[in-house]
Amino acid sequence: MSEETKKTSRTISRREFLRDAGIVVGGTAVSSAFFLSACGKEVEVTKTVTTTAPGATSTITTTAADNTVTVTKYACPVCNQEFDSLEVLKAHFDSVHGAVSEPSNKIKITVNGWPYEVQVGPEEVLRDTLREKLGFISIKDMCNGYGACGSCSIIMDGRPVLSCLLLAAECDGAIIETAEGVAESNPSLLEAYVINQCMQCGYCTPGFFVTAKVLLSNNPNPTEAEIKEALGGNICRCGTYPYHIKAINEVAKGK
Repeated sequence: MSEETKKTSRTISRREFLRDAGIVVGGTAVSSAFFLSACGKEVEVTKTVTTTAPGATSTITTTAADNTVTVTKYACPVCNQEFDSLEVLKAHFDSVHGAVSEPSNKIKITVNGWPYEVQVGPEEVLRDTLREKLGFISIKDMCNGYGACGSCSIIMDGRPVLSCLLLAAECDGAIIETAEGVAESNPSLLEAYVINQCMQCGYCTPGFFVTAKVLLSNNPNPTEAEIKEALGGNICRCGTYPYHIKAINEVAKGK
């Protein structure tokens, strides 16, 4: 190797990294740093070699007289502390930092008066959390999550909302009421819905039911136009719309 070659800087390319380490990019930061350090070679250079990995191996060359001394340091991917060997770095990481854990997406919500603590995914919608994980099967999905049918409607913090359009991770601390809770807390509304046959297949009924509860809570004596406007976001393929209006009117008038 010529002196000119010795004094040129060297970086480890992505191709060399994949070829020498034999791993797939995307593993944990710690393992990537270890593999990268393990496949690093003592190369006589005049500059520090840095990589885009969380942990880096730096090789520093100093020249005294005609003697060339190469010193390789292994940097901790967490605290950036440098060590003389990979083994010492591993021991440091195990004793000081321990295992790397995945970030927690645990939320706390109150549903129908009961507290729940549940682990949710980053793209998980509230509808799936409530229905699939907590068992509130009144929440339906007619429009495949497009927010177009109202069958997944719930009451959250006093407002009717579409649970298919809410990320569960953003609902930490929310107070939620589903059709199951409304049926227990508003028996007169439930009775009016049954007597007036407000359901046929029943798939969309819970969405209408919780929306009607919010309407009556905010407006105890609504007009027919106000009822239609409040229920406008709910779709019924069976055509039960007139019966919802009748049931809500009966509850409002105390019949």
